[in-house]
Amino acid sequence: MRQRSIYFGVAIFALTLVWSLMTPLFSGPDEPSNFVRSAAVVRGEWVGDNVVPSPLKSYWTTTVNIDPQFGAANNIPWCFAPFTDRPGCYSRLEETQIIDLPAWTNMGRYPIVSFFISGIGTMFGAQDLSVRAARLMMSLACALLLALSFAAMKRCAASSIGLLLAMLPGTVFLASTMNPSSLEICAAMALWTIMPSVIAHDRTQFDLLTFCVAGALLILTRAIGPVLYVLIVALSYVANKQRRPLMVIAQQFRNALAIHGVAVLFAGWWYLKIYSFQTNNVLSEGIPSISLRSQIDEAVRHIPKLLDQAVGNFGWLDTPMPRVALYIIVALYCVVLARGFVAGSAGARIAMIALCLVTILVVIVLDVNYYSMLRSFGAQGRHIVPLLVGLPIIAAGSFAWKRNWENAAVSIWGLVMVWSGLGALRRYTVGINGDNAMDMFTDRAWNPVLGFWPTVSMLILSTLAVVCLFPYSRPAAE
Repeated sequence: MRQRSIYFGVAIFALTLVWSLMTPLFSGPDEPSNFVRSAAVVRGEWVGDNVVPSPLKSYWTTTVNIDPQFGAANNIPWCFAPFTDRPGCYSRLEETQIIDLPAWTNMGRYPIVSFFISGIGTMFGAQDLSVRAARLMMSLACALLLALSFAAMKRCAASSIGLLLAMLPGTVFLASTMNPSSLEICAAMALWTIMPSVIAHDRTQFDLLTFCVAGALLILTRAIGPVLYVLIVALSYVANKQRRPLMVIAQQFRNALAIHGVAVLFAGWWYLKIYSFQTNNVLSEGIPSISLRSQIDEAVRHIPKLLDQAVGNFGWLDTPMPRVALYIIVALYCVVLARGFVAGSAGARIAMIALCLVTILVVIVLDVNYYSMLRSFGAQGRHIVPLLVGLPIIAAGSFAWKRNWENAAVSIWGLVMVWSGLGALRRYTVGINGDNAMDMFTDRAWNPVLGFWPTVSMLILSTLAVVCLFPYSRPAAE
């Protein structure tokens, strides 16, 4: 089982690596600022110097005392982002003109954990190689967390289909770029999958390690991390049919819980002293505000758009996944969720309903908070994915899967993943202009670094590797 999990983790890493190579550098949301912050953190600039908030430089912007060539990344992606109809274009980081001195990053006050990981890749200096290496480090961290997740599902003899369905095309894209949300989502998936073992079974070293690492990373990666941690742990306890007394669990996992407690304290200190340092200097002061009721109404109306982004968006919210592929994966989700709701225990049903309601509440809180600061609704699909991944994991684990069912689900997932990859390639090779999809095969304005056809071949092969190495819960004969 351990060996198969390793092979599967390698396949996931290969898939994210291919996605990293088939999109332009800095095509991920906020990737230039994430790159500058990564380079600063590993060079000892954990926060940097304060910048007064402005419409272009946010509450969390700081300047950092590093090679200013790193800051040239902020000038690169605007020839194609966030314009869907503009194909990819790129200038090498080391050759891009420096405009701003010193270098700045809009992520300067965000929690630092994910930036340590991607920052390792920046040790090659201010050049393209560092950008690719930083992406690779995030892909590797996400692949390790996902490998732990699939191993956890196998250890508790549950189907891993829910976890595979939680690996949405949008999540794979984020894991191929530099973005804290990718680490947050993968840590959440690991926590969702290890919690049944923590709740129902005696502790093993694997359970302790996975619970400790997943929980700590989730808490420390983004400001909302402690809240997500509490929600996932609580809802997992409700959903699990076999529950041990809380005191027994706390006793067996006291070391991990102590680490999580320290992580929560550090995250709370960072939020109060660093992250929120100047959010009272409100940019929206003097701008008319709509009523709180209207804000809540707009936030609720915003949810369908967030769900679309959560399933798959391959750029600065400018590249939605192909519509037919979206409908196919959503249909598969609906079937699995419905089946899990009907066949699952009362606790699983309560947890799934509560998870939907909590997600709506989180969206409202986030959007109202953004509106108070910016007079716009800034919640994004990736912000709620750490919660949403719990739905297929709970649902798919609530009933026994036949092997042919698993085969069908895995095949559909593979088809959607390749289709989504081709959609991303279309967006960056020719732009999305009417019915020009076929132009990417003959008349490209931009090409992936390894060439178009080698990249398409690697996309198909890496997806097939994930499909073929998927840890089925039933033997092929069943």
